[in-house]
Amino acid sequence: MIQTASPLAQTDDPLVRDLQARLGAEGVLTDPASLAFHGQDVYAAGAPLRAVVRPATRDALAQAMAILAAAGVAIVPRGGGMSYSGGYLAPAAGAVLVDTGRLDRIIEINAHDMYVVAEAGVTWAALDAALAPHGLRTPFWGPFSGIRATIGGSLSQNAVTYGTGIHGTAVDSMVGLEVALGDGRLVRTGSWGHGSAGAFFRHFGPDLTGLFGGDAGALGIKTAAAFRLVKRRPVSTGLSFCFQDFNGLLGAMAAVAREGVTSEGFGLDPFLQKQRLGMGDLKSDLKMLLAVGKAGRGPVEALWQMAKIAIAGRGFLKDVNYSAHYTVDAADRDEERSMLRRVRAAAQPFGREIENSMPTLVRAYPFPPLNHIMGPKGERWVPVHGILPFSRVADFREALEGLYAGQAEAMARHKVQVAAMFSTVSTNAFLYEIAIYWEEARAVFHDRVLEPSAAASLARYPANPEGTELVEALKADIVALFHRHGAAHLQVGRLYPLSQDRDPAATELLEAVKRWADPRGIVNPGALGL
Repeated sequence: MIQTASPLAQTDDPLVRDLQARLGAEGVLTDPASLAFHGQDVYAAGAPLRAVVRPATRDALAQAMAILAAAGVAIVPRGGGMSYSGGYLAPAAGAVLVDTGRLDRIIEINAHDMYVVAEAGVTWAALDAALAPHGLRTPFWGPFSGIRATIGGSLSQNAVTYGTGIHGTAVDSMVGLEVALGDGRLVRTGSWGHGSAGAFFRHFGPDLTGLFGGDAGALGIKTAAAFRLVKRRPVSTGLSFCFQDFNGLLGAMAAVAREGVTSEGFGLDPFLQKQRLGMGDLKSDLKMLLAVGKAGRGPVEALWQMAKIAIAGRGFLKDVNYSAHYTVDAADRDEERSMLRRVRAAAQPFGREIENSMPTLVRAYPFPPLNHIMGPKGERWVPVHGILPFSRVADFREALEGLYAGQAEAMARHKVQVAAMFSTVSTNAFLYEIAIYWEEARAVFHDRVLEPSAAASLARYPANPEGTELVEALKADIVALFHRHGAAHLQVGRLYPLSQDRDPAATELLEAVKRWADPRGIVNPGALGL
């Protein structure tokens, strides 16, 4: 069941006074509205919070951690707040949430040695904008939610999207981290942690940088991160294909991924296509068209791209069952032509090429407002995902369809619907993301994250505890199904079974690291199953 957080009253709390003395009044939030908002994620609410701290410097964050450790108070870390897997929800009342959003400085852009260092609260959109004038980019350069998602949160959860087709996940682009441990110590990893060395290289002995990647903040709170840089390629082109069935989509996505030339590759099922094409309005359409024009290679091509998209309109996927969309980034037209030939040769045996409006729009407007955190009519939304090798996807899907069939009557009765989005990770993995929609009361989180115009245009539904109970059951069944088929997961949080059936020695090693990094067990307790 989705809980409704009812924040604890905060008057004359000595711990809060100690934190305010160190962080200032603006660095400690105790008002009910702030506690309610920070205590929720996209899907649910955690237990009532005692306070929210928002340090303005990394040293202040470390000192706040030391104060909280001395008091034995549970600490919950939060980045941009776009999780759905309970990664920053307090498991018990009285925890203090550490919001890293004020750590928003870009510390160093080293164009000569090709690395960048930024504080944990910098958003992916802000980082990309800062690097653009230098003609540079991080290899992985953000998730769809990058207008709000922070680098610290994304590294704790691990994330995919932009650049993932070639460069893998967010963690794969790191070269170093600075982390505040459970007792307030600061640790730096990679070459960054060695004397006068800069943050230019990840591997110097065992990979301690990777140790903190995807840890859900359970091993400490990230204060800053270093990434390697690559040159921005001046030529970007989108390609789209349609398929009669899922097997055609899977075959094409696997074949294209193996070529290793597409920066992004994602697919949509018929339901999600309909959902996404049904959202938006004239204002948002104009924003995207203007972004396409701005991203064009000169005025003639910009106008041509805008005209094609305007003519195709929102109906360009109307009669399409499944679709896949790709972006290639090239140094020049010759490389572009070579890449496009390889993508077409890989995909065309499985389907046919269609208008490339979607990848063109996505690349021109990569970090849009987060109005897709609800369904097109105002339904609640929650994703569940797994990452599988290509060879296991078909069997998983068959089992998933059997699960849906068994729940079809209950899903229809409680107005619960499911859709799916797919993407490839580098050359060797398939991300299967299920989206669940159902009618349920909107949360404080949604009203604060949605654009006001979008919030006003969406329906408000009454509480639907039976529908939410069914969604909870579906989520649990889907997670179990992924596990049976050997899936891996991003943003493990408190949802995915990291320790279940795990090599016992690996579990012991992780638990030992947890005890060293967080001796009192107060940093995000319960995350990763620890």
